[in-house]
Amino acid sequence: MDGVLADFDLAARRALAILNSDPQEAFTREGLKRTPGWYLNLPPIPGAIKGFQKLTEKYNTYILSTPSWSNINSWGEKRIWVAEHLGDKAFKKLILAHDKGLFSGKALIDDRDSTNQPNFDGLHIHFGQEPFEDWDRVLNFLL
Repeated sequence: MDGVLADFDLAARRALAILNSDPQEAFTREGLKRTPGWYLNLPPIPGAIKGFQKLTEKYNTYILSTPSWSNINSWGEKRIWVAEHLGDKAFKKLILAHDKGLFSGKALIDDRDSTNQPNFDGLHIHFGQEPFEDWDRVLNFLL
């Protein structure tokens, strides 16, 4: 979800630029992941909402996301994010798991490379990397 639908990197860059302007504090990406409310306020990646909607017209589409072990709130926050940005039907298609290799499907669109889910039974689409740099390119390939 984050890194494909929700723009974790953009939110982190913005937050760290503000937070790290105080020399007394040193904030990190890992620290942000542990912050209650962090996942609620991630902006959508450009094209992600329309892209997800288009995929659901052709495929039985699920959202498979890894929650943060260091932030128990991430489980509920990801579910709320999906409902708010993708609608009531989408949150019923949200699966939170730490081993994406337990699942199979036509394709897994993920911001991590395939070594993070070596047992996934299907095509791995490494989102944000050539040739799948953005949602337009993913949709052109899958549709």
